[in-house]
Amino acid sequence: MDKRNLICTLGQYDIPIVQKQPLFKVDLLDKNIALFGAAMSGKTNFLKLLIQTLHIITNPDDEEIFILDFGGALASYKTMPLVAAYFDNSNEEYVKRVFRILEERIKKNTEILEGTGFSSYFGEKKIVHTTFIIDNLNSFQDEPRYSAYQEKFAKMCRDGLSKGISIVFTASDTKELSSYLNNFGQKIAFEMPSDKYIEIFNSKVSEIGAIPGRGFANVTIKPDNIEGTFRMNAPYEVQCYISDQMEPDSSFLFCLKSKYHYNEESGREENGKFDRCVKKHLTFNGDLTRDEYQRLKQEPITTKKNIPWIPCPVSVGLDYIDFCPVTIDFSESRVLGIYGKKGYGKTNLLRVILEDLFKKKSSSRFVFFDDGRKQLEEFYNRCESLGLDCIKFYETKRNSPLPPNNDSGMNQKTPTDFMDIIDKPTTASGFKKTLSPFQQFYHFINDYYMDLTWNGISNNQLKSPVATYIYGEEMAGLMPSYNEELNPIKPTVFILQSKMLYLSANGEKQFINNILPKLAAIAEEKDLIFIFTDVQKITDQESNNFFNNSLNAIFLLDSIAEFAAERGQKTVFGSMDVKGLREEYARCETGDGYFYDIEADKLMKMKFIRQDKWR
Repeated sequence: MDKRNLICTLGQYDIPIVQKQPLFKVDLLDKNIALFGAAMSGKTNFLKLLIQTLHIITNPDDEEIFILDFGGALASYKTMPLVAAYFDNSNEEYVKRVFRILEERIKKNTEILEGTGFSSYFGEKKIVHTTFIIDNLNSFQDEPRYSAYQEKFAKMCRDGLSKGISIVFTASDTKELSSYLNNFGQKIAFEMPSDKYIEIFNSKVSEIGAIPGRGFANVTIKPDNIEGTFRMNAPYEVQCYISDQMEPDSSFLFCLKSKYHYNEESGREENGKFDRCVKKHLTFNGDLTRDEYQRLKQEPITTKKNIPWIPCPVSVGLDYIDFCPVTIDFSESRVLGIYGKKGYGKTNLLRVILEDLFKKKSSSRFVFFDDGRKQLEEFYNRCESLGLDCIKFYETKRNSPLPPNNDSGMNQKTPTDFMDIIDKPTTASGFKKTLSPFQQFYHFINDYYMDLTWNGISNNQLKSPVATYIYGEEMAGLMPSYNEELNPIKPTVFILQSKMLYLSANGEKQFINNILPKLAAIAEEKDLIFIFTDVQKITDQESNNFFNNSLNAIFLLDSIAEFAAERGQKTVFGSMDVKGLREEYARCETGDGYFYDIEADKLMKMKFIRQDKWR
């Protein structure tokens, strides 16, 4: 049966037995390539030469190149037209990502090939060949955090070639690499200690000087016009060509610009301004600024046609795989929890969210519930400066007296006046009692959102838990009830920061156990949004269950496997397998995190927009 090939000419052999110096050729559809050599022996030049050759003999419809650069010498090649992905070792997620992409590629190609080898396939469905390059495989092997991928790499070396993925690696030492070599038909060794040549070729070779690009390679393609016989697959001396230096006036660069339609005025930066190129797998360059967000964001493939209308979308970053916007729709996800360690960017995320909500929900009321840390002060001040309807509750040194125990004023004041009213001296009909921030908050909810004197919280209207918590056992029945006909519920965004929310004390936990579930049930109808900005541990199991069941979506600013291991049983991540999470996701870098749509059961790793100031 006929077979396809992908033959790259990379230098010249010296075969004394036939007195010829034939061309050194490699068929990438037939052999993986292993290249060894000391520092400055020409390994990087070889990889550049291979990449340039592939650009000359193939095109974006047939070939794509993936590069894992542990040597740091191939960065200038990431914008070349056939380079679909260039990842260095600065971010573990990129290493994990390239293996995930290629594993999916092998799975897809296996289904199409139906038992046929890639080089023998001539079917109707198009399969693009992939050349996977790892520069400095020793660094990959020696790094403990990449140990989980070594088995994946070994499997790819065994199965990839027949499924359309050819592997090329460079290394300076054979240490711990011998298990891979059986799957690499083409072996090349530049300057090396003599005993290493035996490990690579299983035979002795003569000494060779320290000449860049000169070494030994086994013959895998029979040279043309050779008279006489010699041993195929035996190592012979080889001299590789010098790669083009990519100067502006070089013939290769001129050919590249012509073949791949170089356009100085158009094209995205990551494409190197080539209009004709493969799809690029992008990378983040440090913080994701607003400008970088606009430059990098991709349109979701599934929504290019008939894009659904989302009433209240707030985009906070880009996902790590497709670089599509990570968007939370507050018209559906009404209760949001933000988890994370101190210093991981929770304040920044809240700034990004609220900047959009201040614009899109400008007719809504904004309620800030803070504690003694006053970490919501910045957001309340911003909201107030925009002239929006806002109110705050937080710890103060000054005690707040209880408001009058009648209906005459409670249901007719505006929220912005609420603090002023409860701060007035008590009248003859009032109680000489001061209010904690939580008691003030409960009063506010009772006045404007739901009846806390009854409303199913207790079968005894005179002694509801909330009223008892505020007024005491004797006076609980005097708490005025909420009347929606007199005071309709206004659309509201609750921003809840206080640590008191998660206490197991009877009075405080009423909010999580009884009030939040009922407000969440009417949230869509009444246009209510709840943002828990710094979720803390909830020790009470019943409260923990109520809280988790109320959440619609979560942002996590921490490494998910470690978080799930430490706090998993107390969060919605409790049912997730920690081992599986470690295999699926790498540790978070600065600005990284996760978005979990609980109702859709969709978890994605993402990079958050960095926004230090209000726009």
